[in-house]
Amino acid sequence: MRAIMILLLSTITSFSTFGQILKPVKWEFEVLSVDNGLYELKATAKMDDKWAIYSQHTGEGGPIPLEFSYEEGVVLEGDTKEVSEAIRKMSKLFEIEVIKFEKEAIFTQKFKPKNGQSSIKGTLTFMCCDDLRCLPPTDVAFDVAF
Repeated sequence: MRAIMILLLSTITSFSTFGQILKPVKWEFEVLSVDNGLYELKATAKMDDKWAIYSQHTGEGGPIPLEFSYEEGVVLEGDTKEVSEAIRKMSKLFEIEVIKFEKEAIFTQKFKPKNGQSSIKGTLTFMCCDDLRCLPPTDVAFDVAF
């Protein structure tokens, strides 16, 4: 319940900050050829000072965890990996231990194309917070050629 109230208050606060649109997280995507028809999507998040995003493995009662979803056209090899070292820390906002990334976070997903596909498409959803507030979850679409 506390997490819902924090999200609601942070949403109201973010809309009322003099019309400013905060975008403290920038995403970059690239595809690397790994071996024998196997490719790897690399997604890199760069956060402004004091902002963080949360792990895919964040527990209930806390912030919205990062989530990747991929469109058909590729065969995924394993799960999306968190390459950057995560920080485990007690959160004053959520009053639970959270798993988060600060400054930069790198995620990778190995895949094979099917049916002559020449790009990997999908969406990631993430939530970011600083020490005082959280922004509503944000969707980022990607379409990266290989």
